[in-house]
Amino acid sequence: MKSLETRKKFFEFFEKHSHTKVPSSSLIPAQDPTLLFTNAGMNQFKDAFLGKEKRSYTRAVSIQKCMRAGGKHNDLDNVGLTNRHLTFFEMMGNFSFGDYFKKDAISWAWECLIKYFNFDPKNMYVTVFEQDNESYDIWHKDVGVAKERISKLGAKDNFWQMGDTGPCGPCTEIYVDRGPKIGCGKKECTPGCSCDRFLEVWNLVFMQYDRQEDGTNVPLKNPGVDTGMGLERLALIVENKESVFETDLFAPIIKKTEELTGFAYYDSAMPIRTAFNVIADHVRAATFLIADGATPSNEGRGYVLRKVIRRAALFAQKLTSNNIFPDLAQAVIDSMGSIYPELKPAEKAIKHLLKTEIDKFATNLVHGQTILEKFFEESKKNRIITGVQAFKLYDTYGFPLELTRVIAHEKGYTVDTEGFDAQMELQRERSGGKIVKQDIDKISLPDTIQTTFVGYETTEHKSPIIALIQDNQLVETIKEGESCWIVTQESPFFVEKGGQVSDEGMVIIENKKTPIEDLKRVNNAIAINITAPCDLKIGQSAMSQVSYQRRLDTMNNHTATHLLQSALIEILGKEVKQSGSLVHPDYLRFDFTYHKAMNPEEIKLVENRVNEKIRENLSVSIYETTYQDAIKKGVIAIFGEKYNPESVRVIDISPFSMELCGGTHVRRTGDIGTFKITEEISLSAGQRRIFAMTGRGAMELYQQDFGIVKKLSQDYKVQHHELIDAIEKQREQLKQAQAQLKQLKKETWKVQLPAWLSSVKEINGLPFGFFSFSDYSVDELRAIAQELMDKKPGFYFLISCENDRCTFLSMIAQSYESKIDFKQFGNWLQESFALRGGGKKGMLQGGGSFLDVQVLQEKIKNWLKN
Repeated sequence: MKSLETRKKFFEFFEKHSHTKVPSSSLIPAQDPTLLFTNAGMNQFKDAFLGKEKRSYTRAVSIQKCMRAGGKHNDLDNVGLTNRHLTFFEMMGNFSFGDYFKKDAISWAWECLIKYFNFDPKNMYVTVFEQDNESYDIWHKDVGVAKERISKLGAKDNFWQMGDTGPCGPCTEIYVDRGPKIGCGKKECTPGCSCDRFLEVWNLVFMQYDRQEDGTNVPLKNPGVDTGMGLERLALIVENKESVFETDLFAPIIKKTEELTGFAYYDSAMPIRTAFNVIADHVRAATFLIADGATPSNEGRGYVLRKVIRRAALFAQKLTSNNIFPDLAQAVIDSMGSIYPELKPAEKAIKHLLKTEIDKFATNLVHGQTILEKFFEESKKNRIITGVQAFKLYDTYGFPLELTRVIAHEKGYTVDTEGFDAQMELQRERSGGKIVKQDIDKISLPDTIQTTFVGYETTEHKSPIIALIQDNQLVETIKEGESCWIVTQESPFFVEKGGQVSDEGMVIIENKKTPIEDLKRVNNAIAINITAPCDLKIGQSAMSQVSYQRRLDTMNNHTATHLLQSALIEILGKEVKQSGSLVHPDYLRFDFTYHKAMNPEEIKLVENRVNEKIRENLSVSIYETTYQDAIKKGVIAIFGEKYNPESVRVIDISPFSMELCGGTHVRRTGDIGTFKITEEISLSAGQRRIFAMTGRGAMELYQQDFGIVKKLSQDYKVQHHELIDAIEKQREQLKQAQAQLKQLKKETWKVQLPAWLSSVKEINGLPFGFFSFSDYSVDELRAIAQELMDKKPGFYFLISCENDRCTFLSMIAQSYESKIDFKQFGNWLQESFALRGGGKKGMLQGGGSFLDVQVLQEKIKNWLKN
């Protein structure tokens, strides 16, 4: 069973039990300061559990994007080193908001695994919270799980909480025993052991309390159920793999990595496979985080994203010196874009950010590793990297502590993390604030250091340097080649605000150019992060040059965002409210409240309305007024934004649109050129998201699509408007042909049944038949085996090989089951022929690489004889 079918079956089961299917929310938690990332399926339902939010349903089912690489739930250090840990994963879950509770949750989970995913109860174990006797009794008395298969564990294992505060409660977990050959090998190994033998599959959390800041638990008025089952772990078991990285969820990334590096994953030694695993997980995580609006930075979510990317870059060194990440991100987008439509529109941004972030870090990575080698030499005796050494790598070369630990571990060294933390604290005390190398938000600048933004009028401007910042300190001079922040008296650079991304560009000092690496607004100053192109001092002139085309594309998208909101309100109604936006030079993203998906006609109407206003070439008037005057005029203010009551900036495109906004905009709507909606998707209940393109990007999209349509029209020999009918016709013809072929194959093998039955021979009193085929599915093999079994009970082994793969199915009659240990037979097939399989009692099915079926037949006969 592949992961797509696994997703489908999971939703089918719970929709059958009256659950509402809810889409995954963003990895960036909406208005929840207690969470760094969405780390569980219940995050988007937090207020529903707390009773603060009423929904139209009391039962929900979802598959949620999750990230655990920071804060309390942090799996970053384990990724790649185990078969199951991931930073990004998909959490399958069913939820009850004051509806059903423990009994239904437990019985449904058991039923789903056994009936829908063919789990064997003989291999299943459960754990409960040591004080939760109710769950224990349900498992034992109602479900029928033997007492020796139920373990009572403490709060560390079986009491769940989302964060330091919020919903929490006891939980019960379902484990699968993968056999004594996997894991620690100890006789006392049981569920809860840190090894991989007993794999936790499903965690059922019973939300009974609201954890307060003082640590107390307040009972919830309406207890609920929150369950979580990792899709990757389920796929591992369903697909009968040893590692999550061997499942079809990771196959496209692994395959692309092989193509780009020349290494063969399954033929490589463990250090190389570990590198594959780290890269596969981290590129998935980075791709999804960027698609949801995260960007690499030195604080918060952005810093976690940066750590993930840099850790991946470290392991990529083992495979290649090239930057393979944009191509790997493409593999993620291609394989998961149909499930998560937000990926495709963000494709350019994802690939651009991965390329620039990796390239920017490449030099520091080499330098940092060189310094670390010196530290290894200095620490030969005790094999410990000191806190001072680790901090120097972090502070000078941008080496996250996690990277230093990875490299040290490979060399057999440890890192003094307590010493590192002490150095961080010393730096914090010296700077008077939180210290992350390029994080200067907390630096205290005198009121005299202010920057006048001139970017509304110009994209190139010369101005004196009025402040130099290094290591979170104001300094008088900077040496050439050192990283620093400069503040100029006037600046044309726009700093990220209101959904619009920051400018990019160059700074020219003493006729030497240097690219800007980051921009920050600190109090009333604009700080520019650069590598000094020469020795710097206060008072020097700096010419700031904004990347003009990037700014122009951003302006097009920003003004178009305003037109889009007005068009949505006009066509869908005043229910539409902006809930978020991203204005990027490559695309725009607009989030809004609306109760249902837009139909194609509505999307077309909105798109046409925006383009109509572009063709009208309306004047874009920009002026300042008081907040109250703006509201009286009907100007739209964004909910949750802070505005200066005395002075707000209005973008007036009368009579169609008026909004408060501090971004950069075109002078007339005609400058935008054209507007195209590329995607309209759901974020969560009542929340929609639109992706769109304008100007050059939209024109490139039109040209690309026209080229595809033209080529297909030529291939099908029809006019453009006839193309869809032609493709549908061919699709129907193919469907009919496949049905006919399937029926023909069935008729063919039914004719051969008498001959096959006559070839069945007894081996040690067991009727045995071995039959090989070409290009038969496992369903067809099962049908043949059943026919044989109905006519002559015995033991049958059927195998079909095509290209480089083989699929097999074996079946034994109930009356002969005592003659064969199917588990032992399956292990023998795997050890002798690399055929991996699984199944239920009396049947085994699976597959492997192409093999000599005659040799296999003789070996099975000999195995039966012995």
